[in-house]
Amino acid sequence: MSTDKPVVNLELLKAGGFIKQKQPELFSVRIRIPLGNVSSAQLLKVAELASDYGRGVVHLTVRQGIEIPHIHFKDFNAVTAELGNAGLDLGACGSRVRVVTACQGTALCPHGVGDTESLARKLDERFYGQSGLPHKIKMGVTGCPNSCIKPQENDLGYIGVVEPFFSETEAECISCGLCEEVCTSGAISLIDGKPVIDLSRCSYDAKCISSCPTGSISPHRQGWNVFVGGKWGKEPQIGVLFKEFVSEEEALQITGNVIAAFRKLAGERERLGSLINRIGLDAFRNEVLHVRD
Repeated sequence: MSTDKPVVNLELLKAGGFIKQKQPELFSVRIRIPLGNVSSAQLLKVAELASDYGRGVVHLTVRQGIEIPHIHFKDFNAVTAELGNAGLDLGACGSRVRVVTACQGTALCPHGVGDTESLARKLDERFYGQSGLPHKIKMGVTGCPNSCIKPQENDLGYIGVVEPFFSETEAECISCGLCEEVCTSGAISLIDGKPVIDLSRCSYDAKCISSCPTGSISPHRQGWNVFVGGKWGKEPQIGVLFKEFVSEEEALQITGNVIAAFRKLAGERERLGSLINRIGLDAFRNEVLHVRD
């Protein structure tokens, strides 16, 4: 009788959420947590699995995920089944679209100007897990320019933005100066008692709008600023602005086109940011805008 151990494809296991540890036959099981939202009942199940099959500890990843370390190879099926019964899936790794991260946006945050719950969930439902890519794709959605989720560090990042507009025809300005006071970017100055907005310096965070007691500063346009090419790791770089003030539906369309262009143009193991560095942003933008379904 052969005593040879079965051959294990570690790359295939990693792609499915089982990440090899340095300890023999032990793995960390990565759990998919879209938008960082998990129920209390699911957390209890994760804790139970960590105690029953691991060593009673869990690891919180930098991308709002959960990993259960010290899971033995023989327990994969049981852990996967119990996670599924709790409504939890394994997290994707490797050269594919990863789970979408997001801040709490307008649902909870007083600074939020973009509905991150809506956009991030649609992005995750439409693109998560797409494989056959030259390299991984990470996405982050943040509800305002404070950028708590660090969208510019992702291959694709989305920031909720609002452009302010001053008009005394809407409501009478009382020259209180609150708009100038709350504008940390110095985009607003009171001239002859009235606010003048320099959009070239504006951060589009809507602080001036929410602070105006008369409503004479109001939203002119609202949407998402899309950034591309961010990455971390050994050669980090900040993503560049691709398009401003896009609608939710346009953001979804751009995302699909960016992934298609990336699939077509990038070399093996080349990140999106590296591709843009190589061919130039203008050439990449032209390719994205001319993608055909």
